[in-house]
Amino acid sequence: MSIYRETLGDHGQPIMLIHGWGMSGNVWESLAEKLSTLHRVTLLDLPGYGRSAHYVLPQYTLQYLADELVSLVPPGATVLGWSLGGMIAMQMALRYPNAFDRLVLVAASPQFRLSADWPHAVDSRILENFASELADSYQQTIQQFLAIQALGSEHARDEIRVLRGKVFRDGEPDKTALRQSLNILQTANLRDQVAGIAMNTLIIGGERDRLVPVAAVNWLANNINRSQLKVINGASHAPFISHQEQFIQALHEFLA
Repeated sequence: MSIYRETLGDHGQPIMLIHGWGMSGNVWESLAEKLSTLHRVTLLDLPGYGRSAHYVLPQYTLQYLADELVSLVPPGATVLGWSLGGMIAMQMALRYPNAFDRLVLVAASPQFRLSADWPHAVDSRILENFASELADSYQQTIQQFLAIQALGSEHARDEIRVLRGKVFRDGEPDKTALRQSLNILQTANLRDQVAGIAMNTLIIGGERDRLVPVAAVNWLANNINRSQLKVINGASHAPFISHQEQFIQALHEFLA
């Protein structure tokens, strides 16, 4: 048994896409189809999610996930991570600086929880509520999370519709994986480490993102030396869905 992955396109620069909490690789479908005309695009389902639902890790930590995924990165690839996937991608860049060429962080933060010295985050009680509600109704919890991701977007209704249409399409995620990966969002803090990311990095944020405010992506851009920042006006937490053409343009400018 192994992590599910598929590749679209047969030429061009390779790109590997890592999805966020509660989702699976199918969240990238529309984007991947367009990128595959110029790139070889690898989609995967994180352990415990989608078509990897039965591949459960003995430890669901950032370090363990980085160790599992690095062997799947095509040579010379750009690794693109969204939200939780962005935090995993940062950990991969730190642990394996020579394993891939470039890094793209989408609506990603070095710390998702609010704290006294980190105001650029969602209210900690929201993540705590999700954790307590998972045992009772994890489907409802995930759908509430999807609604928060689209909150503020100028295309919020369409964005929620797209996300809801994909979330359980490839099967239900493993509940333990859901709980443990949510724990990463609640506890992980990479703020003291991100200055060690040495590769060229593109950071994409949404102007109206409530989960990862603009201040958080600005902070990342100021603390990763070889980075550039693109904030997409009118976008929330999933700009690759709500503002796809602008997203692709920013990505291609970076890769060029």
